[in-house]
Parts: sequence; C-alpha cells; structure tokens
Amino acid sequence: MKRILMLFITVSLVCSCKSTKDTKVVTSTNENSIEKKLQQTWILENLNGKVITEKDFSNFPKIVMSSSTFSGSTGCNAVNGNLFSKGTGQVQFTNLTSETKKCDAKKEVEFLQLLRTTSGYSVENNKLFLSNQFGLTMSFKKG
Repeated sequence: MKRILMLFITVSLVCSCKSTKDTKVVTSTNENSIEKKLQQTWILENLNGKVITEKDFSNFPKIVMSSSTFSGSTGCNAVNGNLFSKGTGQVQFTNLTSETKKCDAKKEVEFLQLLRTTSGYSVENNKLFLSNQFGLTMSFKKG
C-alpha cells in the first residue's frame, strides 16, 4: 500500500512540475509578439474612410509584418520599425523611420501619422483593419 501511495505522489509531482514549466515557456515566447495571422504583406486600400487612388500615392503603400518588426513603403519612401502587442487586437508601430525622398505622394504624411497612432487591429475576410483611439483609420488587403 505504501508503494502505491509513494508512486501516486511521485507521478503527481512530476506531472504538476512539467505543466507549470510548459506554461512558462509558452508565456515567455508569446509575450509582446504579433499574432501569426498578421505576419505577412498588407497593401493599403482605405485611408481615413476613403478608398485610395493612384492620385494619392505614387504606388500603393504596403507593410510587411513579422513577429516583432515591420517594413514596407509609403508609396514612395521605405518605412520600417518595431511592432509591439499587449494582446490580441492590440498593436503599436514603434521606432518608425522612413526615407525622406521628395515624392508625389499627397497622403504620405497622413499614412505615417496614422501608423504612429495605431493601437488596435482586426482581421476579417483577408483584410486588416487598423484603428487608434478615435476609431478605424486604415484597411489593407493581403499582398
């Protein structure tokens, strides 16, 4: 009877220690990283409630997101920086830098400002929607 009790206690301790360790590993690897569904190329379609056209940008702006950084184009200038997330539905574009070539992209400054103030996102039907404290700011399609 003592052997069975000792075996039960040993198995219980091993299992409880293992599950605690696994939980910590998962927490530390996912902390502040961006969800997989965001980690791809996105092409701008809508800016502040208006469909963008070739008159607004030399080329359509795009962002390429990884687990912790992004790069892309404002339609003329290269842009890059870091991504930060406090959880699902939250994202921030930090340490944003861009080239300063003179461009014919009339909405470039607006695009960059909206990236800097982004705090939230959602993904529906292969579209990325970014928002800030005032509401929806931009939408993108998969690129």
